[in-house]
Amino acid sequence: MPPTTTLNIGIERLTGRMPSRGWLVVWSRYHMGTHPAPRQGLEAVLKSIPGAPNVVLITGHPDPDALGSALAHQRICQEMGVPCTIANVLPVSHRQNRAMVKLLNIEMLQVSTSEDLAPFKFLSLVDTSTPEPTIDLPADLKLLTVVDHHKMAEVDAPFVDIRPHMGASCSIYAEYMAQGLAPLESAMGASRVATALLFGIQTDTNDFQLATAADFAAAAYVRRFCDSDVMKRVGRRVHSASGMTVLGRALNNMLVVRDFAVAGVGYVSAGDRDSIATTADFILQREDLDTVLVFGIVEDRIDGSLRTDSPSVEPATFLTSVFGKDRSGRPYGGGRADKGGFQIPLGVIAECEDRDSLWNIVEQIVRSRLSKVMPEIEREYERQHPEQHNGHHHHEEVGGGRYSREF
Repeated sequence: MPPTTTLNIGIERLTGRMPSRGWLVVWSRYHMGTHPAPRQGLEAVLKSIPGAPNVVLITGHPDPDALGSALAHQRICQEMGVPCTIANVLPVSHRQNRAMVKLLNIEMLQVSTSEDLAPFKFLSLVDTSTPEPTIDLPADLKLLTVVDHHKMAEVDAPFVDIRPHMGASCSIYAEYMAQGLAPLESAMGASRVATALLFGIQTDTNDFQLATAADFAAAAYVRRFCDSDVMKRVGRRVHSASGMTVLGRALNNMLVVRDFAVAGVGYVSAGDRDSIATTADFILQREDLDTVLVFGIVEDRIDGSLRTDSPSVEPATFLTSVFGKDRSGRPYGGGRADKGGFQIPLGVIAECEDRDSLWNIVEQIVRSRLSKVMPEIEREYERQHPEQHNGHHHHEEVGGGRYSREF
C-alpha cells in the first residue's frame, strides 16, 4: 500500500506553461505506488518562481513541528533562490516553544492585517493544510506549497504533500533534505535547522512513542547535525505557577463519565494558553481514563484541547461532530491520532463584563454540545449539581465575528 500522499504539480499556473511530460510521468508513477518523488516536485515548483517573495504563515500558536518545518522550508527556498519569510499571527505561547525560538534564533514576522502580507507573492503552509483563520489573506497572495502530516484535506496548490501516516511534518522536510534537496551536509548553519527538525519530530511523536519507521529514519538523518546542548536546554520541561493553577482548576471541576473526562478551567491568559494542553496531558495519565477534553476562555474565544488513548476516538472527527464548522465550512477543531484542539470565537458576547455569567454560558455550551454525542455528560452534571438543574436553561448561541456560528 503506497503512502497516502498527494503530489500535485501545477507549474503551468505559475509560469503559463504546461509541465513537461517527465513531471506528469513522475506524478503518475507515484500514485501507482512506484517510486515517490515529492522532493523533485517541491524543487520544481520553487525553481519556477525565482526571486518571488514567499511567506510561510504558521497557523495557530507556533509549535515545534511548525517552527522546524518552517525553518527547513526557508532553508530550501534560499537554496532555490527564493526569498522566504516565516510569519505568525498568534504568539508563541508555550514557554518551551519560546525557548526554542530564542535559542535557535528563529526570526518571525508578526502579522495582524492583510496589509502586512502585501509584500509577498506566494504563500506556503507547513504542518497544516488551512491558512490561519483569524486574518484575511490578500487576494493576490497565491497558495504555492502545502506540507502536512494531518488528516487529508481538499487543497488546491501547485505542490501538495500530505502524509497522515507520518508522525511529524518535520519528518517530511528531513526526508527532502536526506534525498538531496538543500542537504544538511552542504551548508553552514546546518545545526540550527537540524536541531529544530529533531525537536519537532520528538514533540509531535510524543518522544517517539508514536513514531513510524519513516520518522525514525528522518530523526537519524538530522541527529548527526544537531546541537546537543541546545536540544537539552530546549527539551527541559518546566511548569509555570500559573500553569499549575490551571491544572488545579481542572482537577477541581472535572466531570467523569466512564473513561471520558471533561474539565473547564475558566479564564486563561494568552501567554498561558498551552497550559490547557499540558493539563489535558496530565489528566490522561489517570488510570481509568482514555479520553480527556479541557477547555477555557482565552481572550475572545473558547480554547480547548483533546487527548486520547482510545483506539475508537479519532480527534478531528470527534471534535467536528461535537463543535461543527464555521460559516465558511472550516471545522472549529482538528487533530491527529492521539490529540486535537479547538477554538471557537465568542463574538460580541466576549464583551460581557460579568465574567462569571459569561463563563457559565461557555460551560453550558460545551456540555450541551458534548451531550449530543455523549448524553451521559449532561445527566452526570445534573446528578452532581441538582441545585442548578431546576429552571436551568442552556445557551446555544455564540454570535458575532466572521467565524462565529450558532451551535
